[in-house]
Amino acid sequence: MNFDWRWSKPSTVWLLMILAVPFVQQLHINPDWVSYVENTQTIFLLFCFLFTLLSTLCSGLKGKEKAFWLWASLWWLVLLGRDQNWGRQTFSGYSHAVYHGIAAVLILGLILMLLWPRLRAGIQYYYHQPFPVWNFLLAAAGFLLADAIERGRWIAQFILLNPVYDDMLEELYECPFMLALFTVSAVLQWRTIMQMKRSLKQIKV
Repeated sequence: MNFDWRWSKPSTVWLLMILAVPFVQQLHINPDWVSYVENTQTIFLLFCFLFTLLSTLCSGLKGKEKAFWLWASLWWLVLLGRDQNWGRQTFSGYSHAVYHGIAAVLILGLILMLLWPRLRAGIQYYYHQPFPVWNFLLAAAGFLLADAIERGRWIAQFILLNPVYDDMLEELYECPFMLALFTVSAVLQWRTIMQMKRSLKQIKV
């Protein structure tokens, strides 16, 4: 795998966000405001899904690259579904079977797409492309810290000083996770699109 260790301006922003999250407790804001954070995350994940999907369909990507980014679009949809508890938050009142069915369809879609030869070729192709390591590591850090708060892992005792803000800190740590992950996705996708356009120009010349 080709690791790209260059530090970028977005990496600095995501790092500062991660470091700043615990200090929210010192602001004594209303813990109920966590709902605004959750709603913003839902809108952002929907944007990530649409952005990735439309960029794939409208850019002229073909073959293994197109297959890979269709799969990546489905990953964003799965994250959106998980964020919405598979529809329970927006469409409440249905039986558990409905929500379990939504989760099963989305996850099964991710797995079944791996049977597509073009997708497997796309995964192999991107395995050898430059990969923005720092943004990925920052995304992983945000996810792991959010998980630590949610599950009360040992590191949470050094972060969560006021238990009333447990949900708030969990959701805030998910923000740099989503933003950094989108940065990784967007960089890889648009690098591919620009390479394709340059190749087409060279062919025309």
